[in-house]
Amino acid sequence: MKGNQKSKGLHFYRQAYSAITDFAFYRSLLGQPLRRTLRFLLILSAHIAVFLIVLYAWVYFPKITEFADWAERNFPPLEVRNGQLAVDGDQPLIQRYQGAEVWSFVFDTLGTYTSPHGLEGNVFLMTRESLIVRVRGQTQTYRWREFASFAVLPEDWPEIGRALQWLFFPLGYSVALALTLLTKALQALVLTPIALLVATRYAIRLSLKHGFTIALYSLVPAVVIDLAVKSTGIEISYFDLIYLAIGGIYTYLGTQRSLAIE
Repeated sequence: MKGNQKSKGLHFYRQAYSAITDFAFYRSLLGQPLRRTLRFLLILSAHIAVFLIVLYAWVYFPKITEFADWAERNFPPLEVRNGQLAVDGDQPLIQRYQGAEVWSFVFDTLGTYTSPHGLEGNVFLMTRESLIVRVRGQTQTYRWREFASFAVLPEDWPEIGRALQWLFFPLGYSVALALTLLTKALQALVLTPIALLVATRYAIRLSLKHGFTIALYSLVPAVVIDLAVKSTGIEISYFDLIYLAIGGIYTYLGTQRSLAIE
């Protein structure tokens, strides 16, 4: 069993490498069962998700620790009981955290603030009855009665920060894997018509599943470049178009090479 799993893992890496370096490889995909293509999609997505989670942990874990230390110094003791918030200290209390963006944390059980309107940046407004969150212009309201009773003291924040870091891996990986599976499948579907159109030049009716297979493997070079760019932290304008263009070029050339008679 272990040998079989190892063989499948090596097969994935061989296919991924060939998808980047050898257009003749795409001819071998024409007879590949769809289940093997979907397995490649799953393994590819799993690798991407691992890379992204490690990268985001490297970037955001220090920020989580920094915020938790700041909250320990600046947040008052608070308690939610019977669906209502109680805050120990003078109110309204507004604390602003300057990260990549401004975050305003407002503690007000007196009713001075009823909405985040007029408050700077992203806002967490904690009233007696509700938590009102505005992030990048989108506002959501959560009633305290929807939560179980809890209390948070300032000295609890470092421990909360560490708990968030531990939860980040299983939750973040699950979300990253699901989103990657969906986006890569959709991107391959977007590129599939290129393979079908190239086939018409050779008077060949390429099946949808084989067109999808070629398009999916053609995404591998774009994925590698995308991950390399993400690892540098550099923002490139219109990179999504560049990404699809790379996939489109590989789909075109890969299909052409797989159907050409030598």
